[in-house]
Amino acid sequence: MESLMTYMAAFGLASGAGAKAFIPVLALGAAHYTPYFELSDRFLWISNPAVMVVLGVMVVLEIVVDAHPELGRWTDTVQYLPKMTAGFIAFAAMVGTIDDDFAALAASGLLGAGTAGGVHFVRNAIRRPFRTIAEDLHEGIGKVASVTEAGVSLSLAGSALVVPPLSVLLVCGLVVAAVAVVRTVGRRRVACGACGQPIRPGALVCVHCGAEQGQP
Repeated sequence: MESLMTYMAAFGLASGAGAKAFIPVLALGAAHYTPYFELSDRFLWISNPAVMVVLGVMVVLEIVVDAHPELGRWTDTVQYLPKMTAGFIAFAAMVGTIDDDFAALAASGLLGAGTAGGVHFVRNAIRRPFRTIAEDLHEGIGKVASVTEAGVSLSLAGSALVVPPLSVLLVCGLVVAAVAVVRTVGRRRVACGACGQPIRPGALVCVHCGAEQGQP
């Protein structure tokens, strides 16, 4: 049962990394200073105050970048690498089985990085059309969306460390919510008259091909 709880916690942390890369790793470092969790010797560097300061700065930077649609579109793909790396670190640090055994390293890499990458893929499926519909029109919406993602990441990390089964339930709930949001946003888009790609209703220019809309 303890092993199952540990893996639930690891999946919760890796899922949180898929929402915001550095929050779960920072949470692990902070948890090390509590009586309830202790990092293994191999991962003690996470709790180093200097490392935690850097992680904190990266958290703020990630939130700020994601809040701006023009920057967020560029980082949607770029962020796969840091998020999958953070997912790997969080999963490995939680499970504590990474050593000189290559099989153990590969297994944690696939589970942690794959989980974080999958969550980021779902996140992109929501944010990209959401930007087209709402964030391009109202700058403040992008800030709210980015902060909300940070809250989701923190909730997943916190629940993974305190009540691991709850983090798994949260992930399942987020996937269901993501499907519902994508379908709702998709119904609000119309096809570009030139390339046929879905765009925001009332858009003057297609974001995909640059063609002006409503022109003969």
